[in-house]
Amino acid sequence: MEIDVISQPQLKEPIMIAAWPGMGYLAKISADYLRRRLEAEKFIEIRYPQNVIVYKDSLAELPSIRHRFFAVPDKDIIICVGDSQPSTSGEAVALAEQIIDIAEKYDVKMIYTMAAYPSDYPDTPRVYGVYTDEKLKEPLEAYGVEFLEGEGAVNGLNGILIGVAKNRGIHGVCLMGEIRYANVPQHLSSKAVLDKLSAILELDVDTSQLVKRAEKIDASIRKSLGEYEDYEEHERKDEKKIRYIS
Repeated sequence: MEIDVISQPQLKEPIMIAAWPGMGYLAKISADYLRRRLEAEKFIEIRYPQNVIVYKDSLAELPSIRHRFFAVPDKDIIICVGDSQPSTSGEAVALAEQIIDIAEKYDVKMIYTMAAYPSDYPDTPRVYGVYTDEKLKEPLEAYGVEFLEGEGAVNGLNGILIGVAKNRGIHGVCLMGEIRYANVPQHLSSKAVLDKLSAILELDVDTSQLVKRAEKIDASIRKSLGEYEDYEEHERKDEKKIRYIS
């Protein structure tokens, strides 16, 4: 592991927002969009080696995974974005502990993560909340965040981080947006989560670009499905022309 400290921003009990790739790419889309909109500046980078090598023309290299921290000093916000999830639970916990070390250094009292909740929602994706302290439920409910009954799990660092934070005395909330497809970028779901988060943190963030991105992806999917249907129709017509002799 390598830690590169680029600068030391002046922050006062900042909120931390953290995200890693997951289903529907919701968390990373949301965090990257937010840091760009807020013009956040990178101040720390953690690099972990991957458990594979990559090669080009047989020349091998050991790549690293970046976990970058961005600061928005005028809003007292830290945004942590990881390029990839750690490959094992042990590595995930170790990285979470390292991130909490940085959070403690800057006197972070509250961490928000984001995740996806698979659901065949009919219209607008809903946003659910998982929290580490019962006192957090009422404020979340006031912003229209919904809650899940029964037991469940949030996989990966988007869940583990707030669990590690709780063990070290920092409050945590994971906002989960409904998604329809796990392997297709879910920009509308990212918008739903970011709209809730922005309201909670009193941020003025224009999320209209996420709608445009969603429309482009939907158009691409419809085009692909149309080409597939044309291909299927063509195949059926060809089958009718074939005469089989036995």
